[in-house]
Amino acid sequence: MAKNYSKEIAAAITDFLRKDNWNFEKVNENGIIELGVKLNSKLKKADIYINVLEHGFIVNSVPSLSADKDCIKDMTEFITRANYGLNHGNFEMDYRDGEIRYKTSLFSDDEIPTHEQIEAMIYINVTTLDNYGNGLAMIAFGMGTPEDAIRMCE
Repeated sequence: MAKNYSKEIAAAITDFLRKDNWNFEKVNENGIIELGVKLNSKLKKADIYINVLEHGFIVNSVPSLSADKDCIKDMTEFITRANYGLNHGNFEMDYRDGEIRYKTSLFSDDEIPTHEQIEAMIYINVTTLDNYGNGLAMIAFGMGTPEDAIRMCE
């Protein structure tokens, strides 16, 4: 069964994506818009999932890198240290499979997000993932401590 989501918010987001020349999949029956992005960090690329809701949207960027059992503890510390200084989103990690993502979101009662608000949520998301990408890779490949990785990123 398809979930309810705001068609107006979905239209505003797809309009922004078209005008900004993003390649994306149309909104699916659950209000999800999928696209990809190339990054300038060791992560190289990420999949972006924009989850349109009835009163807002959530942007999740998922890099093509996950944490395995050997680095879960250090990745948890790195993500916690990174999140401490972030104002507009947060990193998350799924302990079941090690998936890492960065999440931004915007909620409003009955207002449709503006072009500028949509742009901010998407670009803050991608830029933050890119800025911390080399640190995520450093931890995933056992090339440094969480403290070293954070110093490099910040």
